[in-house]
Formats: sequence, structure tokens, C-alpha cells
Amino acid sequence: MNFRQLEYFSAVAEAKSISLAARNLHVAQPPISRQLALLEDELGVCLFLRTNKGVELTEAGRSLYQQSQNLFQDMRTIVDSVRDINAGMRGLLKIGMIYSNISIALQYLKEFRAQYPQVEFYVRLGSPGDLLEDLNKGDLHLLFLRSSSERGSGLHERILGEDPLELVMIRELDPAPDQASVPLEALKGVPMCLLRSDDLWGYSSYLIKECQRQGFTPNATFRCYDTPMAMQLVQAGFGISYLPRSIVETQPHSGLYTKPIQGISILSYPTLVWSSNLYYASCVKRFLAIFEGEEAEK
Repeated sequence: MNFRQLEYFSAVAEAKSISLAARNLHVAQPPISRQLALLEDELGVCLFLRTNKGVELTEAGRSLYQQSQNLFQDMRTIVDSVRDINAGMRGLLKIGMIYSNISIALQYLKEFRAQYPQVEFYVRLGSPGDLLEDLNKGDLHLLFLRSSSERGSGLHERILGEDPLELVMIRELDPAPDQASVPLEALKGVPMCLLRSDDLWGYSSYLIKECQRQGFTPNATFRCYDTPMAMQLVQAGFGISYLPRSIVETQPHSGLYTKPIQGISILSYPTLVWSSNLYYASCVKRFLAIFEGEEAEK
């Protein structure tokens, strides 16, 4: 058994398809199939069940996959620790963030970049679930998320501030154009572009409950999978939305702006998340030190 075989095996396990794994790895399919067969022969077990839809891991395959992920993490730790000896502050900082945290994260990246211009950044935008999975695998060093009770073990988080939920709109759809805030009853019948009902942060459910207390249900003409789509729909004039106030900073000069709802104050909390189970190079530790300094000032 060698490292290449484990790499091929893991790629197939994650893609659930040999052909898709081959495309992801930019390798022809026959070498992958051959190495998998050699691996199964050496171990004397069946690792995959072949189906019409692709492949599924057997119990032995699931065990090997979990242990191989630990091995890959150990290899990344070795590489990072050796590079860290001479890299100084020339390391690589791998960051994941959700869309609504872009403007907040960029403030910290700009501050860090000014102090350590030689550090390279790898930045990935994604969904919370995908980002957390990559953090646990060591593919990312830290995440800019929103506070949530759904966290895995071994994770640390630091709340970065408060971000109130407000109505996001364009002038043509402002339900209270002459007021600094919008009366809740003014939302009755107004077309809205809300996040889906199973949204992790619960933004839509907050608004719906408040409206129902006033005797009506919001006119959700669009249910969106994510915030970028909601923002695009609002900008295109399909309705207004209900999101963290800072999100309009991701689209400057777009005509989008926010207003609070009268008598309703709901807060979202931008949060930095990192793992206690990973080795962190000096540049990552130095970045985290920024937030330790903020905590000391409070």
C-alpha cells in the first residue's frame, strides 16, 4: 500500500464514482481502477460495492477512508511544521468565509496584510457545512462564519461583533420611503426574497414569526438557497429581503440599502472559527493573535 493508492482511494470514496474521481484528479480512469484493484488484493478485502449509480464504501472501506484522512492530516502537519522553520512570516494562510461575512473578513485581512505583506492568502467562499468539513480535514486554517449552535467538537470560536438584521431593498420597493425604519404592518403584501425555511441562521423564521403575530404572513415570492441569490433578486427588483445589515457592503454602488423594522431588534454575530486539533504555522498563530488582542481590550 502506498500514498498514491490512498489518494486515489479517497478521491473515489468522496466522488462515489471512479470516472468523476479521475476527472477531479486529472488522471485517466484505468490507472485508478488498477491501483484500487491492487489495494484490495493486498488488503484482502472489498473496499467498494459497485452499483448502477457508482460505488459505495463497504465497512472495511469506511474504516480505511477514516484512517487515511488521519494520515493525510498528519502529512499536512509535517509539511507545515517543516516549512514553518524557515518560512518566518512567509507562510500560507488558508481562510474560508460565507458570503455575508466578506466585508467583515476583509477588514481583518487588510489589517494583517499591512503588517505581514509576505504572507500568502488562500481564500474560499462556501457554505457553512462545506467550510467546516474542510476545516476539520485541515484544508482550511480558519473560518469567518455566523454564530450557531451547530458546531463540532474541538472547535474554538470568537464572536467579532454584532450585526443587526434589517430589510434589504432598492428605492423602488421601499415600503416606507419617507421613514428611517419600516413599520412591520407596512410589509403586508410586499414581495419578498427570503432564504429557504431550513436556513441555518433562521433569518426568515424570525421575520415570519413577527409578521404572524401581527396577523399576516409575508409575501415570499422567492425562496432562495443562499444570500448571494437573494441579493441579486433584490437588486433586480423582485422584492426585498431580510439579512444582516453589513451585507450591502458586498455590493457597493448597487443601489441596495437597508432599513430596520420598527420595534424589532434581532442580531446576528459574525464569528471566527478554528480548530484545536490542527498544527498551525506561525502566520496562522499571528493572525489569531489579532483577536486575542481585541479580547484583551474589551
